[in-house]
Amino acid sequence: MQLFFPDISRFKDPDAALPEIALYVGGKLFQSIFLCTTFVNTLASGLASHASVSRLLYVMGRDNVFPERVFGYVHPKWRTPALNVIMVGIVALSALFFDLVTATALINFGALVAFTFVNLSVFNHFWRRKGMNKSWKDHFHYLLMPLVGALTVGVLWVNLESTSLTLGLVWASLGGAYLWYLIRRYRKVPLYDGDRTPVSET
Repeated sequence: MQLFFPDISRFKDPDAALPEIALYVGGKLFQSIFLCTTFVNTLASGLASHASVSRLLYVMGRDNVFPERVFGYVHPKWRTPALNVIMVGIVALSALFFDLVTATALINFGALVAFTFVNLSVFNHFWRRKGMNKSWKDHFHYLLMPLVGALTVGVLWVNLESTSLTLGLVWASLGGAYLWYLIRRYRKVPLYDGDRTPVSET
């Protein structure tokens, strides 16, 4: 494959090279099957993300991080956060105005933040808070391995594109400003209301 595509200049659209590769490998029939499969996988992934974000917004609305009247609403019949589902769908449509580079830039920043804190949280929860730091196995599992993981992700941070870093920092700054506003406005942690209508698990 490298012999036929030695560099990206051979592709008509370097940001979407897979369809061209599929056409070369198996012809038009294989390319059609490949594109249909990719579309179905993308649709399934998008629906799962859509539902997850809608439920996350519901939890934030329930806890008064966002206005409860809107984000904490549960449809009485469907038992789903219907307003959140609609809002997430509207926001998702804005992706039509993004090119692949911009969308990937946002995803890369968010993924690296998540992976970094996953590793650090293992160290913080098990090694520091639960005191699992007595044996060499504890040090290996809960200190060394998480730090190695965080350092590995750190290599990716160093090589992150400037576009990803800029967009990610802008997004993080907006979130930080809103968090600062919430901290100054609310002085106590909101309590969970166990009597509210539960959200369906389906």
